Amino acid sequence: MAIVTVMGAAGTNVNVTVDGGDTLALANAYAAALRASAAGKNFSTLQNGFNAAGSANAVGMITVGGAYALDGAYVNIVAGALSGGATDAVLKAPVAIDAHAVTTPVDVISGTLGGTTFLGGPAGGSFLATAGDNVFIGGTGNFTINMGAGNDLVVTDGGNDTVNAGGGENRIFLGDGNNDVVSMGTDTIVGALGTQSVTINAGSSLVLLGANATVVDNSAGSIVSVGGGSTVTGGAQDKVSFTGSSGTIGGGVSDTISAAGDLQVVQGVGNTISVTGSLTFLNGTGMTSVVAGQSTIFGAAGLNMTLGASGPTLFVANAGNETLDGAQASNPLHAFADGGNVTFVGGTGNDTLVGGTGSATMTGGSGDNLFAFTNGPSSGGTDIITDFGSSAGNLVALYQYGYQNNNGLQGILSAATVAGGNSTIQLSDSTRITFVGITDLKASDFTLS
Repeated sequence: MAIVTVMGAAGTNVNVTVDGGDTLALANAYAAALRASAAGKNFSTLQNGFNAAGSANAVGMITVGGAYALDGAYVNIVAGALSGGATDAVLKAPVAIDAHAVTTPVDVISGTLGGTTFLGGPAGGSFLATAGDNVFIGGTGNFTINMGAGNDLVVTDGGNDTVNAGGGENRIFLGDGNNDVVSMGTDTIVGALGTQSVTINAGSSLVLLGANATVVDNSAGSIVSVGGGSTVTGGAQDKVSFTGSSGTIGGGVSDTISAAGDLQVVQGVGNTISVTGSLTFLNGTGMTSVVAGQSTIFGAAGLNMTLGASGPTLFVANAGNETLDGAQASNPLHAFADGGNVTFVGGTGNDTLVGGTGSATMTGGSGDNLFAFTNGPSSGGTDIITDFGSSAGNLVALYQYGYQNNNGLQGILSAATVAGGNSTIQLSDSTRITFVGITDLKASDFTLS
């Protein structure tokens, strides 16, 4: 606990108690600013009950506990213990300040161990509570609220407010303005209306917001729910739900993510994702699980994705090593390999698996599947088809090779090598395809164009 001495009325000083957090620096800055601007201000000691500012630029000093109602042009309010020469004097009683009738923006600092209850008004201002458990109830004005280490309650109204919550267990209820919250504790933050921006720095918080919200999570273990058009960034081991028609989440690690509508997921690691609408997945990695009404997935090195009972899926691999396991999927899967080592596993749908320049291991599943290869700069890989013989409807598509001319396909089949019960063919662009368990490839197994 620290003491910050603030200039008082008639040559006195007021000791403001500071119990932690970032409020010590703010309290020192407040004291310095008040001293620098003292000329032209009118200082008075407030009494319990009603207090009217006698003139403009009024500064009210509170040195005992109680309830204070203010009216008029107060620009500063200071609550703490009258030092009286005792630099360690501490105010321990609770203080209540009703500033709804203050007519000018008012900057308030209060440091009492008993806590402070503050009621703001339409003129706005700032509230700095440096000790105890505090209550801030806003008005229609714009406020900046800074709290200490206590367990605080903040209720904003129609203003555009900035809330810097301290390290306690805080409850923050946001009004219908444009509000910005920085959470340093284990907080409950609720804001169904307005446009809300929340930064979580300490974790294990509960955040319930409406549409067009922004949440930045620099910690772990929080529960976040946001409405349509919202964006959530960062976090680890969070539970994040999007309740509206669309949303975006980026950079999460080991999160459980759900969306009632469409969702874009950017650069996550090892997340579990369930989307009722359409999923767009960009450059995620790690052990990832997806269930979605429809998916467009752009992979990245290190992605190991499992598709649940999902709708149609488009998967485009990157240059690294990636796995897409769609064995549980019943709708068509279209998967494109690139330059890395990829593994594709299809489900019960009719899947299309496309080779690239790297190594692709393809398992089509129980549907009638198409294994496709295109002559050109995106070809030349070494590919394995593990279950070509599992369905009579399986086909290999060879595009732009010209094998439909001059018995080109028959020449490729005649040159096939058979070893260990497997057949391998090599195409003119150096693409090598091994068919596991197949020793009698036929022209009817191929489609050409």
